[in-house]
Amino acid sequence: MTNKEESFFLEFIKTILPYKWSIMGITILGMLLSALYLYFQPSIYEAQAIIKVKTNNNQAQRINELNPLGDLGLSSAGDVDQELAILQTFHIHDKAIEKLNLKVQYFIKKNYKKSEIFSNAPIKVRDITILEDTIIGKDIILSPKNSGFDIIIEKYKYKHFFNYGKEVKTKWFTCVIDKDSNFNTPIYFKLNGSNRNIYEKIIKKNFKATRLNENASLIKITYQDNSPARATSYLNDLMDIYIKQSIINKSKRNNKVLDFINQQLVMTGKALKESENQLENYRIKNNIIEPTRQSESLINRLSDVEVQLSQIKIEKKLIDNMIQFVRHNRNLDSITPTLRELGDEPTIRVIENLQDLRRRANELRIEFTPKHPQLKAVYRDINANKRTILANIKNLKKNIVAKERNLLNLKKKYEKSLQVLPTKEKQLVDMQRNHEVSSKMYSYLLEKKSENEMRKVATVSDYEIIDRAYSNGKPIKPKRAMNLSIATIFSLIFASLLAYMRHRLMNRLQNIKEIKDLTPLPIYAELPILKNNKLLNKKSPLLMQSFRNFRTKINFNHPKQMGNVILITSSKDRESKSTIVANLGYIFQKADYKTLIIDFDLYNPKLHDYFNLQLGSGVSEYLDAKENNIDKIIQHTAHPNLDVITAGSTREDASELILSRRLFFFIEILKKRYNYIFIDAIPLRIEADVLYIMKYSDVNLITVQEGLTKKSFISNIQKSIGEYKFKNIALLAVTNSVDN
Repeated sequence: MTNKEESFFLEFIKTILPYKWSIMGITILGMLLSALYLYFQPSIYEAQAIIKVKTNNNQAQRINELNPLGDLGLSSAGDVDQELAILQTFHIHDKAIEKLNLKVQYFIKKNYKKSEIFSNAPIKVRDITILEDTIIGKDIILSPKNSGFDIIIEKYKYKHFFNYGKEVKTKWFTCVIDKDSNFNTPIYFKLNGSNRNIYEKIIKKNFKATRLNENASLIKITYQDNSPARATSYLNDLMDIYIKQSIINKSKRNNKVLDFINQQLVMTGKALKESENQLENYRIKNNIIEPTRQSESLINRLSDVEVQLSQIKIEKKLIDNMIQFVRHNRNLDSITPTLRELGDEPTIRVIENLQDLRRRANELRIEFTPKHPQLKAVYRDINANKRTILANIKNLKKNIVAKERNLLNLKKKYEKSLQVLPTKEKQLVDMQRNHEVSSKMYSYLLEKKSENEMRKVATVSDYEIIDRAYSNGKPIKPKRAMNLSIATIFSLIFASLLAYMRHRLMNRLQNIKEIKDLTPLPIYAELPILKNNKLLNKKSPLLMQSFRNFRTKINFNHPKQMGNVILITSSKDRESKSTIVANLGYIFQKADYKTLIIDFDLYNPKLHDYFNLQLGSGVSEYLDAKENNIDKIIQHTAHPNLDVITAGSTREDASELILSRRLFFFIEILKKRYNYIFIDAIPLRIEADVLYIMKYSDVNLITVQEGLTKKSFISNIQKSIGEYKFKNIALLAVTNSVDN
């Protein structure tokens, strides 16, 4: 800390120190209000769990590669970013909300605050129908009675009696309330509406799904609730439903494949049976056992061609499904196994690049808006890759169609060769060929059916629970000890700043005790000047006694027989300066002291009004040498021992008059004539003039008045003392304001 900073800090402490009790009071009040607020805030607990997304699973890929039918290109674990989005949709949470039954929440009031009952509530609200949505989230009070209960809704000033197990019908809702256990205190409950409403108002703001690590396909899900048991239960239910739904979806897709295979098996089985019967009947009828070797060779080649054509038919169906999938879906890595089976490695690499681009887009969306140039460029690349994938698949279909065309031409060639065979043998070859094709296709379909049934039995979710939901049982918010400490510190800071601002904005003396904190100057006397009381009289004995005490102190400190000069000034007008001077003259003359009052306030003279005198010739005229006879400027009052020299005429060059060398002779002549001379000096706002007069006085009294004198003025007096080396300055404290 630099010297400047240290000086400011010490000055700040010194400034606020007089307000220490108010600062302490505000700090304690802030702490108590914070503690009261925290007392009524419910504790929030957090449960968390971790799910693994099985993306790019090698074992699953190998299973898909064994089956070109696969899932017709529709199965996928999906990427982590997509799963994060899915986990935060209402569709996933709907069944978990239903299972946990969040439609009703129960509370009891204890020690002036409500606490929720998650389990073992003494009542159960069921068969709820919301008639008006305004009731959702409002407090409903069930007050037990001997034979039933009252339903009270304070917001709507509603109260009505009902029986347990019977329909509760109000303007806002209907339900049935059962009693599960005895209780004698009111139960509060609130209705949360439909599952959609619960998700939007409760679940959405308390549930969070985040990626645990950028390099791992792990998702952390958390849920916050004022019941740790409910938070844990909700997450476990959500994960179980999520995984079960994944298995159901995969089974549905696999069932579609099995249905397709079974349909083909039925059709092929019928064709096989029919071809067997036809072949057997023809052989018996024509007494033909086997065709010639030439015919046998043709049959084998034809059957191979037709089996390849059947497989091409299936591949074309796969490609058609992929084309539809690419046009209507986002997660294109699900078609990778089918593309690998079809040998389209270039398209697989494009899909991998597409997934990288989508991950990049997800990262950019966190920081930028969709209109950002970088994000727009990534979106353009994504669309370009998607068009490339679609074009590649279409080209793949063209290649397969070309292959099919070649096989059909080869089939025609073989069929033409059969035309040269004898009629009976040709018919036998046709029948045997049909039987061979049907038999091979039937065997092929049986193999695929077996593979898919094995896959169905071995179906697992694309997700795995790594850590089931748990909560440490400690509330995550509000952090009461920390919040209370912060509130106390802020209250202290606020109170200190308030005190500092109060000092800055209200820079006026509030009470006489503050003087001791502002300056080491002595307080010569304290005078309780009464309002509208210009001269002392018998009606103000307290004021009279104060001035007598003041007179005694002056006599004790200035015992000279003649020429005691007392100067009285102030920071500005309206600080009782002139009133004090007038009454000092009056109180001293009563003690038979020859007393003179001089009005040196050449800018705003007032003393002549106190004694009903004319302003006439005075100090101005003498210092200006217009009047050389002092006796002509001295005016006598109604009091025999009290004389007054008025200020005389007001002048613009009053400052130059005071600095005149005649001032010394003026004071010295008068000191020889009077026991006490009281000078009503110019206020200190015209500093140079007053300081010059102070050189000729025995004591200089500066009046300070409650509610009028600025604290900064008191602090600055000490600086003037050090600069001009005055040793005869003291303060005269005035405790009440008065008209001057």
